[in-house]
Amino acid sequence: MSSRPSTLNVDSYAERTFATIIRSLRSARLDAGLSQNALSAGLPVRGRAISEWETGAIEPTFDHLIQCCGELRLRLVIIGRDGTPREAASRQKPGESWEHFERRRLATPLRARRMALGMSQGHLSELVGVSRDTIQRWELVHVPPRPISHVVWAQKLGYSLTVGRIDVPDDRLGLRPVIPPGTKRTTPASVAT
Repeated sequence: MSSRPSTLNVDSYAERTFATIIRSLRSARLDAGLSQNALSAGLPVRGRAISEWETGAIEPTFDHLIQCCGELRLRLVIIGRDGTPREAASRQKPGESWEHFERRRLATPLRARRMALGMSQGHLSELVGVSRDTIQRWELVHVPPRPISHVVWAQKLGYSLTVGRIDVPDDRLGLRPVIPPGTKRTTPASVAT
């Protein structure tokens, strides 16, 4: 039995990937002509939090990152070695929150990749630097990983996490409607499964 790794295995590539995601969100915010406070109006955070995300002072939660992407008509995307998106769940389940759906959509191709490689959760946990139980909870979408953890998880499977535009109508993707500026979200940031 192997001991639990004590530290997430974040290398410079993972750090650059995460920084690129945050820069992409900042660029999208600026391109949309939104201040940090205006963007935060549709999120369960203040403008100060967005400033701290953009400067690297703090890391957003995974659900906040998903919500921020949604407000900017973006979404997180798993990219395969060949540069193509790896998609899975295409529709929200009845009663499923947007954030839970997005976490499931992102976790499914990573679980499928691990299984296709014949890799155990234990082996992947050693590569990522977390416990086997943590990998299991991420794959089953019971607990969201930190954003940098999601980057490392994808990286260790030969995939990458990036930001992509939502270019098709909401009803074709099963996306929640775009929230009008100034409207506060009422969906809880974390949903128990």
